[in-house]
Amino acid sequence: MEASSLSPRVWPLYLATFLSTYVFAVANISVPGMQAALDLPGSRTTLVIGAYSVSFAAGLIICGRLGDTFGRRRLFRIGIAAIFVCAILTALAPTVELLVLGRLLQGCAAALTTPQILSTIQATLEGRARSRAISGYSIFAGVGTVGGNIFGGTINSLFPEEYGWRAAFMSIAVIAAIAWAGTGYLRESRSPDPEGFDFPGSALVAFALLCLITGLTNAAAVDPLDPFSSPGMIALTVGLLIASAVGFLVLGRHLQNRELSQRPSVLPLHVIIEPGVKIGMVLAALFFLMMSSFMYNFAILTQQGMGWSPLHSGLALLILAVAFVGSSTVATRLLDSIGPKILLIGAGFQALGLGLLAVVSFLGAEPFLLWLQLVGILIGGGQGLMFGPLIAVVMNHVPDRVAGLTGGLIATAQQAGMGIGVATLSSLFTVLLAVFPARTAFGWVLVVAVALSLTFGLIATRLVRPRPQAG
Repeated sequence: MEASSLSPRVWPLYLATFLSTYVFAVANISVPGMQAALDLPGSRTTLVIGAYSVSFAAGLIICGRLGDTFGRRRLFRIGIAAIFVCAILTALAPTVELLVLGRLLQGCAAALTTPQILSTIQATLEGRARSRAISGYSIFAGVGTVGGNIFGGTINSLFPEEYGWRAAFMSIAVIAAIAWAGTGYLRESRSPDPEGFDFPGSALVAFALLCLITGLTNAAAVDPLDPFSSPGMIALTVGLLIASAVGFLVLGRHLQNRELSQRPSVLPLHVIIEPGVKIGMVLAALFFLMMSSFMYNFAILTQQGMGWSPLHSGLALLILAVAFVGSSTVATRLLDSIGPKILLIGAGFQALGLGLLAVVSFLGAEPFLLWLQLVGILIGGGQGLMFGPLIAVVMNHVPDRVAGLTGGLIATAQQAGMGIGVATLSSLFTVLLAVFPARTAFGWVLVVAVALSLTFGLIATRLVRPRPQAG
């Protein structure tokens, strides 16, 4: 069935896709305001940012199964309504503890919503209509990250510093309300043969990710010049990382046992071992690790290191955002003609752009804003060529009957990458700021990002050409 007047209107799905990364990016650009209003140190700030990704990633797969069983439109409506409520709670949070709790709940709400997006597209559209919708998903997911910095920065600048971040968080509620109003256009769908639930496995995923991201985040609180001055923080960090390693080991054994006994599994091995799925999940995590940490570090550099306003900081990424959208619109067509090599080309463009920006940062070249626009074309254009085709590759390697799992796998890798990115590269930036000037510290983090971009391209060479869509 091609797109026609009978096809469902999918714009609410696009808005929810935008929200899934916008929520993360708005927090990034609002960091200075949050720190001023709540007296947050750098390590606590990364915990506020990462809390959303932890609960988001932990709940995605089981929420995809819930949609397959009880109805994707129903779960989508519940999730969007919960995002609306949580946005208000975080915007009004009087303390950092309540803000972290609100962010955790917001991640749970997003976990209800996000896996229903791709599964609804896969279940209700076919042929070119499905391909266009998947392309739209990729574009809106990426634009939400950059748009969060632009729109969030604009909103922050319209209010005093201590209130701007609250207004930016409230914008999430406005978008969620619009998306919820449009859910009447969506068709209800369920899997004809839904996978069962694996609650112990879901709990193990949540535990392992929570310990990993929290442990990596706590590492930033250790003074690099005098690490033994805070033995309690070192002990807590090591304990969390050990607990995470144990959690992942137990999870691996649990998955093997579920597979051997042919019982439902939170991460079915027979799906994950598919080359396109396995490699695609790694690439999705790696992509958003780089993208999320870049946006966070850029906000800190420009607002705290260079004295820019949130509006100035956000609008500085406009060219990068335009380049991302432009390359994303042609990426899936290029995928049809040259195959997964397009991912390697995109990674090369991004690595070149990040490398040039690192040189600009090390040299202190001025005007920084002009140099940023020039390299932003390479960075944003490369990112668009990387992410759009990646989604198409993964979607084409997962059976329709586990469409909810498809959305869960992609979004889990995406959100885990975002959380780990803030916990590692952004924490690294925080540590380097204690040793180097802001632009030098930013340059060294960019060098690491260049290495990760090249790693992305190397792994992408192992992807096989996706099989043609049915229809």
